[in-house]
Amino acid sequence: MRLSQHRATILNRCARFLQQHQKQRGTLPCLETGGTQVYAYWKRGEGLVVSVHLDTGEVPADLISPDDAIPIRITVNGDDVFVSG
Repeated sequence: MRLSQHRATILNRCARFLQQHQKQRGTLPCLETGGTQVYAYWKRGEGLVVSVHLDTGEVPADLISPDDAIPIRITVNGDDVFVSG
């Protein structure tokens, strides 16, 4: 799967942030983009937790590789810590 700059720009512009709701227990801050969800939140005793959810059922087919995977690169302070696809 090769993602064009145009397609990436459209996906990034359509991204939305969902904040934690005070009245809905269990909700966490979430960034939704391209049918995926990325949660980043603070947890007592652990610190910063980042959780990536790719199984939303809403990921467009053109973002999924032929082997049914979604290419991912995760960085911390600019250094790759995980790369797949």
